[in-house]
Amino acid sequence: MPSKPTIAFVLSFLSLVPKASAIVVGGTDPNNPIYLSGQTAVGYSLVPGVGGCSGSLLNTGIHFLTAAHCLLGASGDATVRFWNGSQTFEYKSTSLISHPDFESNNYFASNDIAIITLGQTVDSSINRLALYTGNGELNQVGTLIGRGGTGIGSNGDRTSDGIRREGTNTIDAIINNRILFYDFDDGTTARSTLGSSTPTAREVSIYFGDSGGPTLLNGQIAGVHSFLTCFSGTTSQCATSVDVDGVINATFGERFADTRVSFYAAWIQSITNAPAGSLLDGPANVPEPATWFAGFAAAIVCIARHRRRSSDRKP
Repeated sequence: MPSKPTIAFVLSFLSLVPKASAIVVGGTDPNNPIYLSGQTAVGYSLVPGVGGCSGSLLNTGIHFLTAAHCLLGASGDATVRFWNGSQTFEYKSTSLISHPDFESNNYFASNDIAIITLGQTVDSSINRLALYTGNGELNQVGTLIGRGGTGIGSNGDRTSDGIRREGTNTIDAIINNRILFYDFDDGTTARSTLGSSTPTAREVSIYFGDSGGPTLLNGQIAGVHSFLTCFSGTTSQCATSVDVDGVINATFGERFADTRVSFYAAWIQSITNAPAGSLLDGPANVPEPATWFAGFAAAIVCIARHRRRSSDRKP
């Protein structure tokens, strides 16, 4: 079996994909209540010139944590929407700040993290989320949340509906101290490329529209959804010995990555100007030993400029 990822697919809305999608589930019914999320802090951003992404409201009440690639090519202020279960709240941005070291042609260099500052404090009915700042992410089961569409792991993205969904996956590796890495297991060894082949009880993958959304550990943001990848192939195909259908579309056997929040806690603190410790739950970031993935490069496919209307729906 090949030993390194060679294709990465960015999770913003790509012009090659007609529908925006999000959490793809390992079960047979994405509308099963176990996949519907009540985490109101996870909202949806619409950025002129870019499209839509997920993200999280921080403890300050005015800062929305998302992915840097969600702001690439922005041509105006963002609109961020939240849903509290009965009402939609909409806010305009006053600033869009991406990490200065983000490289859009090298997602394995990470730094795919950004902050949208809103023009007013978000309604108190919307939850706030703290940052996970420990160094114990490896092998933990995280809760992944995203907005957009859905599908099932046997055939990938199929439906775009804007519903907020969640599921779980095991953090199988940490790359360059900055990326949390996962695979999408179906219980078979053939589809397992990292760690155990046993899926979690609510095994999911991320996909288009999930970019910027959170992975939670102990209810705190440990990762920001960044990209999807697979084993060797071309920019549109995966190794069929691992992937269900040989196409990058969030089917079983594919891999995905989060930007590791604990590595960027100090940067987030500096952008938000929040009182010391108010965003954090523990000590400053402690370096994680390098994994065998360190230094591996990937070929980024593209960043799209696909616009989409997003209507908040009941989670």
